[in-house]
Amino acid sequence: MTPEEYKQQAFEQVVKIGKATSNLTRLKILYALSQGRKSVDELAKTIGISVGTTSKNLQILKKINLVKEDKDKNFVFYSLASAKVAQWISLLIDLSEENLSQMEYLSKNYNQIPSVSIPELKKKLLTSEPYIIDLRPKSEFEQGHLPYAHNIPYLEIDKKVSTLPKSQNIILYCRGRLCGIAEDVGKKLEKQGFKVKTFNNTVQEWQLAQ
Repeated sequence: MTPEEYKQQAFEQVVKIGKATSNLTRLKILYALSQGRKSVDELAKTIGISVGTTSKNLQILKKINLVKEDKDKNFVFYSLASAKVAQWISLLIDLSEENLSQMEYLSKNYNQIPSVSIPELKKKLLTSEPYIIDLRPKSEFEQGHLPYAHNIPYLEIDKKVSTLPKSQNIILYCRGRLCGIAEDVGKKLEKQGFKVKTFNNTVQEWQLAQ
């Protein structure tokens, strides 16, 4: 094999990753799995597509070893094959924010609640006692969450508003920069007189930064 033949074949292997992930549904699946292990049914509900479509796309991702499966009784669960996949998704979002003007436009027009960065949150945890709310489902919270976070799934937040402290600064987070739920909940709480900020990174990004 010549150097040129080697290079050609090596690039063809790398392109397989690009082809498999240049699909909106599969990117959503990987993003959802970056929050933790899920069954096919859970993934389908999270993304808002059919179980059949979810399963079909999972097999494509499994074929190139970006996801892995394990069985628990009669259920099949999927997770990211390695932490590098989550890091790659985070880097892809970074590049989109830095290089695509439409991404900047979306962020400016949707994100109205002040947000805290990873370093800022770390400082707040050392110098004050913010009331941190994890808006994700319980199953995701149990697989990892921010320090001192209270789990109130976003579908239950309206029922729990009366229990939230108006004397403390509230920090909301959900599934990261492409989620939008923390912003939506923040706007509602702000109208009710709460002091609110959002944390728009993922739990995985927080853990990696530590």
